[in-house]
Amino acid sequence: MKLNWKWLLLGAALAVVFFYIGKGYGGPVQARQLSGANSVSEPTGVSASATDVVSEATSAAAESAPDAVSEATTDSVSVPGVISDVISAASTVIGSWQTGAEGMSAGNARYSFDKGITRVDVPEGTESISIANTNGKIEMKQGNGKDIEIHTTVVVNQATAEEARTIADKAGVKVSGGAQLEIKTYSEPYGNIHYPNLELTVTLPKGMKADLQAKTKNGNLSLSDVSSTGKIKLSSVNGNVTAFGPPKDISLHTVNGNVEVSEAKANVDISLTNGNVKAEQIAGTLVAETTNGNLTVKDALAAIEAVTVAGNIHVESRKVGGDWRVTSTVGDAELAWPENAGVVVNAKSALGEMDTDFPLTVKNHKISGKIGEGTYQIHAQSMAGLSLMKKK
Repeated sequence: MKLNWKWLLLGAALAVVFFYIGKGYGGPVQARQLSGANSVSEPTGVSASATDVVSEATSAAAESAPDAVSEATTDSVSVPGVISDVISAASTVIGSWQTGAEGMSAGNARYSFDKGITRVDVPEGTESISIANTNGKIEMKQGNGKDIEIHTTVVVNQATAEEARTIADKAGVKVSGGAQLEIKTYSEPYGNIHYPNLELTVTLPKGMKADLQAKTKNGNLSLSDVSSTGKIKLSSVNGNVTAFGPPKDISLHTVNGNVEVSEAKANVDISLTNGNVKAEQIAGTLVAETTNGNLTVKDALAAIEAVTVAGNIHVESRKVGGDWRVTSTVGDAELAWPENAGVVVNAKSALGEMDTDFPLTVKNHKISGKIGEGTYQIHAQSMAGLSLMKKK
């Protein structure tokens, strides 16, 4: 591709010269025809168009002919001399353009360094394990060993290869023991206040009973197939938080990001500011709150509390095993449960349409009534649409 560009630019530059020659090859060329060229600007990156580079090459050619541009007179220069100057200048521009492109490529490079595995002994009596990472993700899974294993990868952007290696050498994890075991990442800033990303894959020991806490500032958090821990708390500032199959009570929080949890064996508590919530197959009580985002709940088998300020809520379950309280300030609320569930319903919509296929009373923006034995309460409130339907 570089060779093709070079010939294209040279050809275009020559075409410009012959255009200026005008009437006949070998005739005099007036100095005023080249007097507009002043300087050659450095290419700004690989996205420069062929037209821009040709323009630079032509300007450079004019500058390289000092006799022709020194003053606007009728003195002539030979065509071969101008052509030679154009070729030389175009070659200079191409070389400079290629150098700039290579510099841009190096600046945007991404370097990854495998720091290996850190093994951490978990002594008897350990009450809690805390994992903290400022920039980068944390993935947690269950292992078969007796130690915690932390696989660390350092990722460096916007640096040269040599700089990236130096930066990676100054990053890693540190551990402080005791009843509260703490694992933290460390790194140093570089360039224009950049930090490397540290990606952690944490393998937890078999039969672990300690509480588990993991947090990031900028990065995703995930926990999967963990069969033994104490209580779990996952939190991020900017990142998604996901959990599959947590065995004990779990709390999931993020400020900017989505939260997903499924096949939870105990209670689930979710809170976030900007993002969506998806919860499926929840055995215990579910509490889910978001300020700006949608809530989707499927097969939560105990009590449910779902709240959003700006977003829609969809709750459906094959079983009603506790009270439901669902509120959407700005958004629709859709609920579905089995026809044979015994519930007392109190629901209202201030402005939107209401719909139900249960034998309930619909009046004055309210849906109310008792179904079966009325064992559990279903409260729903929405400023917009409200739908209470039989679970299909």
